Amino acid sequence: MNSRFRLGLVVALLFIATASVSHAQKADSVATKGALPGRGAIGAQIGGSYIVSGGEYADGSQPRLSFIGHYRYVINKHWGWQISPTFTWNGYVSHAVAPFVDPNFLTEGTSKQFYITQLIGAGSQIQYYGGGGRSRWHLGAGPAIYRVVVQNHRKVVEDPVSRELHSGTHLGATAEFGYEQFSKRLPNTSLEGTVALHTAFSKSDDKWVSGWNDAPVFAEVRFGANYYYDFRRPKTAKGAKK
Repeated sequence: MNSRFRLGLVVALLFIATASVSHAQKADSVATKGALPGRGAIGAQIGGSYIVSGGEYADGSQPRLSFIGHYRYVINKHWGWQISPTFTWNGYVSHAVAPFVDPNFLTEGTSKQFYITQLIGAGSQIQYYGGGGRSRWHLGAGPAIYRVVVQNHRKVVEDPVSRELHSGTHLGATAEFGYEQFSKRLPNTSLEGTVALHTAFSKSDDKWVSGWNDAPVFAEVRFGANYYYDFRRPKTAKGAKK
């Protein structure tokens, strides 16, 4: 089954669950403040990532910035879901050794000094919530789809045997733990700190014959903010002004 189709199926099931919960709620029970059932949230975070495992992907890696946006929906007191596009990358120390000489830069040998590995994609999660008052934490995990790109001097690296470029889209997975604190004066707004993991199942013995053949795992620390709002507008009472 195509990996994009499988990811789309998971996302569709999340939306079906959301629609069922929203339909079951009465208009006068729609939440009005904070992260309460029936509300959605948009948020963004910035932080840093580090490749903690993945063979040549991890060897000599150096942390770089990461960016993420997300939309989440609160199904009930303890459960919700999230969809989040993400972008991050890692550089490498000069003394780290690449698995082969880049055909585009034969005179530079195997130093990784100008190499970078990029991770671009989106993840979907089921999240469990805990906490109370103006503080809340969550644990989330789910499938993802990522594009992994290896570049040298900003040019995509080519495997010298298979002639395949190291740029491909792969099924993956994501997990995170987040803690958010809501503002007393702005109860629909929260500040959040998150630690997360991303992995792309990018190993391919046919494509990456000469190296860079593994599943990189990125660890992230991020900080940002969320804004919660009514997922659907309550029905207007008969005779009342809109």
